[in-house]
Amino acid sequence: MGNGFVSCSFLLLLFVSLAPGEASNGVDVLRLPSMGLDDHSSSDGQHESLAVSMDDPNDPAVQVFALIKDLVVGKTMPIYFPYIKDPTSFQFFPKEATQHIPFSSEEVLEILRFFSFSPDSKQALAIRQTLEICEKEPKENEARGCATTLESLADFARGILGSDTRVQILRSSLLSNSSTPLVQNYTILDFKGIATGDIIPCHSEPYPYPVYYCHFQLGADSKVFKVYLRGDNGELVESVFLCHMDTSTWRPGHVAFRLLDVKAGESEVCHFLAAHDLVMFPIPK
Repeated sequence: MGNGFVSCSFLLLLFVSLAPGEASNGVDVLRLPSMGLDDHSSSDGQHESLAVSMDDPNDPAVQVFALIKDLVVGKTMPIYFPYIKDPTSFQFFPKEATQHIPFSSEEVLEILRFFSFSPDSKQALAIRQTLEICEKEPKENEARGCATTLESLADFARGILGSDTRVQILRSSLLSNSSTPLVQNYTILDFKGIATGDIIPCHSEPYPYPVYYCHFQLGADSKVFKVYLRGDNGELVESVFLCHMDTSTWRPGHVAFRLLDVKAGESEVCHFLAAHDLVMFPIPK
């Protein structure tokens, strides 16, 4: 089985550059920092933290939740922004660089041989977990899947938003250095609403090359803002702030409800997106 969705033409207007990087065969395409192998990498299963699990309120990674009323210029709050050493490692490779590599749990041994990973290695575990996430059946009124190329990302959006829809991609921009703490106080400098309605979040998953898990709840409106922040250490962030307006189907024990002191269905839940994730939404005609 090849990777990605069925390819077709689609117009994407990029808010930021997602130009494909260069890739070669073999282990040279390995992206260790994004495979959950060090303290600064994106956590495996990060997408589940926003609507399903991550139950520990003491985990620094949950310091991303807020409400719309929290968007006040001058307000300061602790926020988790993981350090990203090489932002280009989250850019899609050309389709030609990965289309010959299997992308299926049934062919995981062949994938491991291709990248010279031992079956009991941490890399192998990350690959298996990502494939499991990508192959999981959607729930009722849900669309989900993984994009391994810019073309397959476009196909996923096209299947939800319509074949003639022009799509904008938005992701956070983080100016950082390796000494920056994962959690620090940030002050809101400014913010503005970007879109309301059908908004598709996509999360980078640990894999030897860029893979994005995208999901969408049919009939559930969202809002997306761009928030300008300054950290206590002077760090500047242009962050995507995504708000889920209907939380009635969320598990009552979700950590966001405990952190925000709200109940399922009675309030929106918003969260700041790290720079390795993105959102897609239609551009008004």
